[in-house]
Amino acid sequence: MVKVKHLMALVILAFLMMGGHDAWAAGNAPSQKVPVSRADVLDVAKEIHPPGCTHSMTADYCTLTTAYETRAEIAELLGQGMNKQEVLDTLIAKYGERILASPPARGFNLLPWVLPGVSIVIGAAAVTFFVRSWANGEEDSGNSSERNNYTVSPADERDVQEELKHWI
Repeated sequence: MVKVKHLMALVILAFLMMGGHDAWAAGNAPSQKVPVSRADVLDVAKEIHPPGCTHSMTADYCTLTTAYETRAEIAELLGQGMNKQEVLDTLIAKYGERILASPPARGFNLLPWVLPGVSIVIGAAAVTFFVRSWANGEEDSGNSSERNNYTVSPADERDVQEELKHWI
């Protein structure tokens, strides 16, 4: 009986020395892999601008190799159980904010969000100002003698008439 106990202890010791404990723990541990759908990957990818793609293309439809790699990385992170914001935060930490398809609306990055609206308001105000001034100018144009307040000398008039004779 003692020999069996020693033999059992040796087998367990050999098992542990060969890394069997890790294999046993991994086999008994619950799986950390979460199933990821293509829609989940594309939902995150539409907010990412992969390196090398044009500035108007996001990772959800860019066909460059870097986009495929980015989508694979997103799928891997989602498979680890991360949610969309955690994946975005991880990619921002790795690549910087330049990986985002649209800049976050804070600080200097607020400019692209605000500038179009401000430009439309300024343009509408300028058009209104010029149309009103043009309309007001039309009302005063009945007095053309005030606008044409210059005289032509008889010599200049004669020269013009001579030139017209050659052309007519």
